[in-house]
Amino acid sequence: MLRLIRRPAYPGELNHELVWPAAFLGGAVFAWGWFLSGLQLPQCVFMRLTGLPCLGCGGTRCARNLVHLDFGQAFLFHPGFFLIVTLAALWTIHSAVFWLRRDPLRLRLFIAPSADRRLRITFVCVLVVHWAWQCYYLTR
Repeated sequence: MLRLIRRPAYPGELNHELVWPAAFLGGAVFAWGWFLSGLQLPQCVFMRLTGLPCLGCGGTRCARNLVHLDFGQAFLFHPGFFLIVTLAALWTIHSAVFWLRRDPLRLRLFIAPSADRRLRITFVCVLVVHWAWQCYYLTR
């Protein structure tokens, strides 16, 4: 079973409500500056050698479209990266509310040991479907 729980922070626990939003906002500012400056990235070595996109191919085009607020095209280029950015934005909003409310309880993801194997298999299946989508969309 996969669920969100609210609990107090453990002693010495990483402050996820501070670290991840800071990393997301720093990466977003870096990407925004990079794309607006017109700088180019090197070609994908995996795609050059095999003719097939790697799991990261399309991420740059997705990020460029996100910077220009073209969410539909961003999703088509790299659904996985789009989902990660969307979740990071939601976590940043949650963290801002957490800090403004001075909430003592942390929101954490709980994975029951019985569901661990099924989640791993599901994750691998999602990666395969995602890569198949990239192979279809990025090579046509």
